Amino acid sequence: MLVETGPKGLRLSAIDEIAQGCGLVIGERLTDARAKVPHVASAVHDTQADISALLKLARWAERWSPWVALDPPDGLMLDITGIAHLFRGERAMLKDIKASFKKLRLTVTPGLAGTQEAARALARFTPQTPIAPDGSEREALKPLPVEALGLDSETCHTLHRLGLKTIGQLYDIPRSSLARRFRKADAGAIVARLDQALGLADHPLDPLTTPPVFAVRHTLLEPLISNEGIETIIDSLSEALCIRLQDAVHGATQITCK
Repeated sequence: MLVETGPKGLRLSAIDEIAQGCGLVIGERLTDARAKVPHVASAVHDTQADISALLKLARWAERWSPWVALDPPDGLMLDITGIAHLFRGERAMLKDIKASFKKLRLTVTPGLAGTQEAARALARFTPQTPIAPDGSEREALKPLPVEALGLDSETCHTLHRLGLKTIGQLYDIPRSSLARRFRKADAGAIVARLDQALGLADHPLDPLTTPPVFAVRHTLLEPLISNEGIETIIDSLSEALCIRLQDAVHGATQITCK
């Protein structure tokens, strides 16, 4: 198990299945853990090494998507929009991801949804491999605890004191009521996380690698006055674009013409 310095001494920051079986829990003081299991082995948690390892995993995970971002301390976010069919569908893709991580002797719990906040919540707070199709995030998140929104512990504690323990209980709370019960910043954070999880507010993924831009153009000496001329140029540009994509071993799911 790993330990890190806390307000009252060393506390457990990571444990394995054997330690769990002995009744140890993350956040417990090391002295209390040793009272339960006297000969327990421990090492100081190197958080920087964890981030470095997570970054390597993110680069490795680009085999499934070019849009991969870190979700510290122990998560990865992949945007698989328009990609799942290359892996025989979403369920087959998640199965492949789990099998590939298993070969590295790592346990992964994936989640899939139309928003990254919903996917993160489902992955971290549901026992099976959850898939929430687009538009079903509201129902899928309803029974999950408010902690699944990624709020800080103090905000979650206050929500619990108010009797708001699940995400579904937040759906019908007026924004003005939240503002009265929390500081403006805290109320704003709750609303923002909820809206992002439900797809009511944009929160684009910030990938490690910016996807390449493939563009072709045709310069005209005179304005076009017929649809046939436009179609001829588009055909020519499409062929040139396909050659560039093929040379780079890339594909396109959307093309913009202007």
